[in-house]
Amino acid sequence: MNLKKEKIYCEDRSFVILRTKDLKGHKERIMIVLRQHEHTIPYKALERALDLLADIGRKVFSYTPKFVVMDTTFATINDHWHLVGTDLNPKSRDFGQILATRWIKVIDNAALEETETQM
Repeated sequence: MNLKKEKIYCEDRSFVILRTKDLKGHKERIMIVLRQHEHTIPYKALERALDLLADIGRKVFSYTPKFVVMDTTFATINDHWHLVGTDLNPKSRDFGQILATRWIKVIDNAALEETETQM
């Protein structure tokens, strides 16, 4: 992944949060990727990734009341750990996939606390 060509919202030593290449009809669609090439990450790193994605997502998705962090059920990047954050636009090209994908977290922009969905 050539990060020089990407819209980056946040990066640190471990993670990069950037706009996905294909917005699929959404105003915004973001993902968090691990800098190291890994398939899985430890639980503590996952917690941190979810917190980062929620924090940045609140700004990126400020136009919508809720957004979700999805698991990688329909991922096009299968060889590198990542998560996608997306709005719930019913007119998007991937809305059916969003509904069919397990949501790791639902973030309510109207509330100070996130609502976690465990499925």
